[in-house]
Order: sequence, then C-alpha cells, then structure tokens
Amino acid sequence: MIALPPVLRIFPLGEVVLFPDTLLPLHVFEPRYRQLVADALDDDRTIGMVLIRGADGPVEPAPLDRPDRLAVYDIGCAGRIVEHEPLEDGRSMIVLRGMVRFRIRRELEVGDPYRVVEAQALYEAPIPAEHMRAWRDELRVLVGDYATALSGERTPVDKVFEKLDLEGLVNYLSASLPLSVLERQSLLECATAEQRFQRLSVVLRYRVAEARLGLDSTRETDA
Repeated sequence: MIALPPVLRIFPLGEVVLFPDTLLPLHVFEPRYRQLVADALDDDRTIGMVLIRGADGPVEPAPLDRPDRLAVYDIGCAGRIVEHEPLEDGRSMIVLRGMVRFRIRRELEVGDPYRVVEAQALYEAPIPAEHMRAWRDELRVLVGDYATALSGERTPVDKVFEKLDLEGLVNYLSASLPLSVLERQSLLECATAEQRFQRLSVVLRYRVAEARLGLDSTRETDA
C-alpha cells in the first residue's frame, strides 16, 4: 500500500487528469509552481494533481477573498516526480508517476505561493481474479473497435495488453485514449478499479457509436 502524506501540495490544471501507475510529463513555468516543484524535490517528491472545475467551459469563479483559488474537484491523484530537467531560465520539465487517488478533506492556509491541502488516500480493492481474463478480452475488442471507427484500420493493441495487468491497463487507457477531460475525471472518481473498468467500457461503447456516426465530442485541448 502506497503511503500518502497527510498534507499535500496541489497542482491544479484545467486539461489534465493523472491516474495511478501512469506517467504525466509537465512543463512547469509559473513562479508559484516552480517553487512547488523545488519544495517537492527537497521533500518527498510528491505532488497532488487536481482538475479545475469548469474545465469543459467557463471556469467556476474563485472566492472573492482569494482570487488565486479556482474551484477544483475533490478527487485527484498524487504523483511522484520521477524525472526532472531544469532549464536555464528557471522553467523545468518534469515527469510524474501516478501513485494513489486522494480526496481533499480541506484546504490549508499556508505562507507558500502554491496551494496545500489535507488529503485522504483512496485505496482500491483489486479486480476479482475470476473476471480478469473476460474483462481484458472485452477491453481488447472495444479498443480495437474504437480504433477502427476512428481510422478505418484496426490498430494492433497486443503489446499494451501484454505488458500491463488489468488494473494498470484500465488506468493507462483512461489516461491515454482520446476522451474528454470530464470523462477522464469521471473515471478517476470511480471508487474501485472494477467500477473504472465498467465505466470505461460504457464510454468506449458510446465513443464507437459516435465515431461511426462521424461525431466527436471529446473537446480535448492540449495539456
């Protein structure tokens, strides 16, 4: 079980959702987040990624007394800095590896330029072993159908399916498929890996039908 510090530095973004056991590259340029990264590197290298509310449209307003605090979703994912490349002008490139989901219990008043929260780790029960093969096969078919509907060709997905266990596979697909940011957030908020698999299957079936009709509602923006 991965330990999560009870006090967590958070990095709110409007286009990014981190999942456990996935990698997320980030370009850090704002001064407050440069400080966040520096402090994390000096400490436990842990950062909490959270999605800004209103990411698919007008951003929800911040409190009048704290205009720097945009509303964020309560559920996020903590990541550990596994790569750090400082740039000459003070910016940096980092890579986070997702560790564990968390719920924000309350935001703390601190003197740091970035936001800090009291967080509760959300550990997940493993997917029942008796379902793993059938669900893996179901995902393989759905991802293949989605690739075919998008491009007209059935893109091979065997390598990904061979490398990852089912829980890792569900998280990887949730993070990497061309889904909307709110679909990703809804997947992250599933209480268990089993529920995330079921939700992802529903999303993929909808996406296949949508792609075959020539529609696209991902509204995804570059991170």
